[in-house]
Amino acid sequence: MFLHVLKYECKVMLRVRELLFWNLLFPFALTTFMYFAFGNIAASTENFSVIPAAVVEEQSDTALVRALRELSGNGENKLLDLKVTSPAEAERLLHEEAVDGVFFAGENERLMVRGNGMNETVLQMILKRYIQYESVITSVAKEHPEKMLSAVEAMREGADVILEEKSGEGNQDNMVNYYYAIFAMTCLFASFCSCSAVIFTRPRTSVMGQRKAASPLPQATGVLACFAASWVFQYASCCLLFVYMKFVLKIDLGDRYGAIALLLFAGVTFGVMLGVFVGTLPRPGEGGKMGILVAASLFLSFLSDLMATGVRDAIEHTAPVINDINPAALIADSFYALNVYDGYGRFAVNLCTLLGLTAVLAAVDFWLVGRKRSNYAGL
Repeated sequence: MFLHVLKYECKVMLRVRELLFWNLLFPFALTTFMYFAFGNIAASTENFSVIPAAVVEEQSDTALVRALRELSGNGENKLLDLKVTSPAEAERLLHEEAVDGVFFAGENERLMVRGNGMNETVLQMILKRYIQYESVITSVAKEHPEKMLSAVEAMREGADVILEEKSGEGNQDNMVNYYYAIFAMTCLFASFCSCSAVIFTRPRTSVMGQRKAASPLPQATGVLACFAASWVFQYASCCLLFVYMKFVLKIDLGDRYGAIALLLFAGVTFGVMLGVFVGTLPRPGEGGKMGILVAASLFLSFLSDLMATGVRDAIEHTAPVINDINPAALIADSFYALNVYDGYGRFAVNLCTLLGLTAVLAAVDFWLVGRKRSNYAGL
C-alpha cells in the first residue's frame, strides 16, 4: 500500500508546474548559464601552460639570456616559450598580447609585463630569483656552461611554488564554488516539495487534504508517502544535476561518488525537514510560505558563494559560526573537501553537523505535527 501511494504522490509532483520549475528546471538552467558565462575563466586565471615571453639582448651572451633559454628548453619541464627580439618587435608583441612579458638583458635587467595574472607573476618570480642568484649563475655561465641547467633549478623552484597545487589533487578553481553552491541550493529546494505535501495533507488548508482525510487510507501512511515522495523527487533531481555537471559539462567535481551520494542524502533530508517546519506554521498561506522558503534558500545559498565567490571564505574569517550553522555552507564546503583533500576529516565534521541540524529540525517538526493532529483529526 505504501509503495502504491508513493508512486502516485511522485506522479502528482511531476504535474505541479511550480515544483518542476524550481526543483528541476531552475538548477539546470542556472548551471548552464554559469557554465557558459564562467566556464573559460579558469583557463586564463588558474590553469597553467607554457608562458609566452620575449627577451631583448641589450648586451650579447648574457647570463640572463642563457638562464631563460634553459627554462625554455624542450621537455615536460619547459616553462617558457621564448623569443629573442628587438625592442620595437618586443613592444609590438606585448601590445598584441602575443607574449605575457618582455625581459631586457643588459646591465640593468628588468621586465615589462602586460597584466597582473598568473603568468606575469611567474615571470616576475623568475627575474627576482635570477637577481638573487645572479653572481652564482654568471660564474657558472663563464666557467662551467655545461652546468647551467643545475644552476637554473633554483630559479625554477620559485615558479614551481606558484604552479603546483599545495593542498590536494582536486579541482581548486575558485569558479567551481558556484557549482557547489548550486548543489546546496538544490538540496534546500526540497523544502518546496515537503511544504506542499504538508499543505495538501491538511483538511483545513486544501481540498486535496479533505479528500485524503475522508479516504480509508491510514493517515500515517499517506503522510509518510507524501514526505517520502518529496525526498525521492528532490534526491533524483540532485543526482541528475550531478550527472549533468560531471559527464555532460565535464566539470571536475571529484570522483568520490559514495561520499557525494551520502552528502546529497543529508542535504535533501534537511531540505525536507525545513519544508515541513514552514508548512506546519499557522500563517501565512501557501503563497507566503513558498515565498519564505524561496527567500531563505537563496539567502543561505548566497552565503555559500552562489552569487559571488569568496563570501563563504570572508564569513569564515569574520564570523565562522555562521558557516557552522548554515546548511548551504556545510554542503558547499563538503563538496570542496571531497574534491581537494585526501582524507575525510573535514567532510565528516561537516556531514555530522548537517545531520545534527537535521535531527534538531526533525524533532521540532514531529512536535509541531503531533500538536496539529491533537488539535484536529486532519494534520
